[in-house]
Amino acid sequence: MTKEQLKEFNGENGKPAYIGYKGKVYDLSKSDFWTGGRHMGRFQAGEDLTNSIDMSPHGEQNIFRFEEVDILEDGTTQETNTETVVPDSESMLSDMDKKMMAKRQWYKKNHPHPKIIHFSIGMFGMAFFVQVLAAVLGGKSGSFLAATSLVATAFGTLFLIPAIASGALSFYINYNGFANSILKKKMIGSVVLLITGVAAVLIGKMELTAAGHILGAGDTLVSFLKYNPLKSIYSIFTVINMAVVTFIASNGGKITWPQDKK
Repeated sequence: MTKEQLKEFNGENGKPAYIGYKGKVYDLSKSDFWTGGRHMGRFQAGEDLTNSIDMSPHGEQNIFRFEEVDILEDGTTQETNTETVVPDSESMLSDMDKKMMAKRQWYKKNHPHPKIIHFSIGMFGMAFFVQVLAAVLGGKSGSFLAATSLVATAFGTLFLIPAIASGALSFYINYNGFANSILKKKMIGSVVLLITGVAAVLIGKMELTAAGHILGAGDTLVSFLKYNPLKSIYSIFTVINMAVVTFIASNGGKITWPQDKK
């Protein structure tokens, strides 16, 4: 296939989305990230994208997952690309592009968002399962387990703030501020989780400590020990939070391990 023929497969109007890479042609039509033949609002199918992919944050690994459909005439082979294309393409970059590449290299080395978000996810998961155990056991054990669940929710909500901030940093560095449907779902889910997390902490604190008086009247401890997780609004919020966390994590997984369209 020539580069001129490749242009016909640009993913528009129901056409397949083909790209050229290192002298070969790949069919990316099944990828959620190439809907309509466009990728991240910057790249168009039907082109030889060897240089662009070599400088992208994910590199060539994701390309090799897709079907190779043809050989690209006049395309750069893998061997010659390693020696010549990357240096040449880097020399054509603007200073702004070079700075962005440096930021991406820093991000790939440090991975701030995955490091932070997993702690928050773990805390919300712990809060849910401990609260379930509190509901099963009930009594004094249930009360103390519910208090443990509340602490986990508080930490999960607290660490959600730097998790969202690091996600925004990744959005800026790795995706140039372009949000596809998966990233939009993660953003919406994160905001919802922050809201429901704060609400869960406030409501749980009130329910567990006699309207929030931690060191107040003498009946506070009695009220605490009579806490019933099965009749708790906070218990409902742990279920909601777990559902939102699962939604966010599921969409995050689609970015890390992209799934082909069926």
